[in-house]
Amino acid sequence: MKELRCIVFTDREVVSAITERRRKLNDAFPDGDVTSLEYTVNRGVTARLSVTLDGAANDVTVPEQELQAALVGYCMSRNVPLPVVADKALYVIKGRATLMITMNFKKPARLVVLGVE
Repeated sequence: MKELRCIVFTDREVVSAITERRRKLNDAFPDGDVTSLEYTVNRGVTARLSVTLDGAANDVTVPEQELQAALVGYCMSRNVPLPVVADKALYVIKGRATLMITMNFKKPARLVVLGVE
């Protein structure tokens, strides 16, 4: 049996995940309001947030590994069950960040013989 699970995040959830992770790690994040979120898909997914304060905009680029870790942490902090032993990959589907979780895709099928004594 193989399992595929997709969790699709809203832009607000992605921004919350990134800011929460940065706060926990004491990483710098500019003050202001996040005014836009864009994804770039090129050998992975990169998020770019525009943060505006007093009319001045700062761009924050979040690489795929950090974005994926932020989304996994976001799920964990909200008690969304995630399998530990599973492959997790980040995609953008219909403009939304999507965490795709696969289990047993690389595991060969077991042969079960019934009725053998």
